[in-house]
Amino acid sequence: MGNESADRLAASGAAKETPDHISLSKGDRLLAYGARLSALSQSEFYRGVRQLKVQEPRSRTQRMVEQAELAIEAMNGYRPHPSKLWLNLKRRKHGTLTQKWCAFNWKALNGAHKVGEFWKHTPVSDRYMPCTSCNAPIESLEHIIFECRMTNQELVWKLARDLWNRTSVTFPDLNLGIVLGISEIDIKREDGSTDRGLTRLFRILISETVYLIWLLRCEWRISREADPMRVHPASEVTARWNARIGRRMRMDWNLTNQAIHKTRALNKSLVQRTWNRLRLSETGITVNVSEGVLVGSGAAERLPGRNR
Repeated sequence: MGNESADRLAASGAAKETPDHISLSKGDRLLAYGARLSALSQSEFYRGVRQLKVQEPRSRTQRMVEQAELAIEAMNGYRPHPSKLWLNLKRRKHGTLTQKWCAFNWKALNGAHKVGEFWKHTPVSDRYMPCTSCNAPIESLEHIIFECRMTNQELVWKLARDLWNRTSVTFPDLNLGIVLGISEIDIKREDGSTDRGLTRLFRILISETVYLIWLLRCEWRISREADPMRVHPASEVTARWNARIGRRMRMDWNLTNQAIHKTRALNKSLVQRTWNRLRLSETGITVNVSEGVLVGSGAAERLPGRNR
């Protein structure tokens, strides 16, 4: 019966001398620009507002990012897009950089650490802006990491350099740009290809070393009230550095357990390539790659006191 009705309507339409006018416009509803409020979630609406409000980057941030880009270009041979630096800190691929380091690195790229020129236009600038122990007019981040005598940075960098030298790869000349852009720094083979294992080791080594220097500075500057007589002893600094690197090795091996971490487990081959080139050296530090243990020599192995 349905077909017969359709046939009749088709026949009557064909018999018309004047065809009916049918609107082929899309209509106001389809032509409306944007999304319907009733169909948006709060997060989608907020994301759209953020995209509409484009902010110019701060001049201090631009200077720090450019410094990182130049260092990466000198090391890798290419200059990454600035967004790559921020995305690397957000994604933290392959468990290379810790969350605390990424927060530190993010603030450093933004020039947001409360050091040096941060205090320039404050009533306490004469107290907090210089490093009086080193007679440096500005206690910049670069001064803290590479120059300050109160942070034990010379000892910490010696420990890092000695450990890296076991890989038989030359330890590069460091600067603040490499530290800021460490998430994008690569270690190349002789043929120009990237050595993923050594690259990962270098990023871990630099990030852990710099973060320890930062912690030592903050403890001395704040908790110890910048007293030159209360600088951290070398034995404590050595023990803490050994503990940090050893903890990273153990964490790496623990994170390769697929039964526990499922799809988020680290690739065991990558972890092996990260640590397998570290061996015995004249410093007396033993690296047990299969168990992820770093053992220091003599009294520097542990801090005094039980269970520390």
